[in-house]
Amino acid sequence: MTYHDDASSNPSSMLDRLPGQERVVPRRTVQSRIVATLLAAAWPPILLTFPIWPPHHLWAGLDTDWRLVLLAVGLIASPIGIARLAGAKRPNNAPWTRRAVIARYVIYGGILAACLQFLMTLVLSIIAGLSGESFVQGLGAIEAVVLVYGVIGIPLALMVGVSYALWGGVCVAYLAYRKADKLGY
Repeated sequence: MTYHDDASSNPSSMLDRLPGQERVVPRRTVQSRIVATLLAAAWPPILLTFPIWPPHHLWAGLDTDWRLVLLAVGLIASPIGIARLAGAKRPNNAPWTRRAVIARYVIYGGILAACLQFLMTLVLSIIAGLSGESFVQGLGAIEAVVLVYGVIGIPLALMVGVSYALWGGVCVAYLAYRKADKLGY
């Protein structure tokens, strides 16, 4: 039995052949960033549900449709993410890969979703605690809010946030970044 050192037996060379490994640099045009921002915010599951279930409360405070809130967060977070990634320090100013852009979007999107859900749980529990007629009734309202929005809501928010960020990362990686030249520019 002989040992062959070819590409099929080397796991690192198999990873190098996966899609998204080419080096990329940010596009400098404003149009590409605008298109990437709009498409990153336009997550298909949200847009496809609007004709089926139209929102009943557009901007009514706590009763606002969660899909509209999610679109607003996407429209705010996408350009911030594009600008932060374009200005991020890289070792030796080396260009990134498309997979690295997508991975950063997914990681930071999950963190953003968890933080926003935690913040919403905190605000709603304060409102529920203050709206109780007695101290014990306020504690019961706080318990219910923390159970529903914290214990159940944070994992759901993470799932939605990570999948939304995955969509946004793919849009940004392919629209706001271009393949790097041989020199990396």
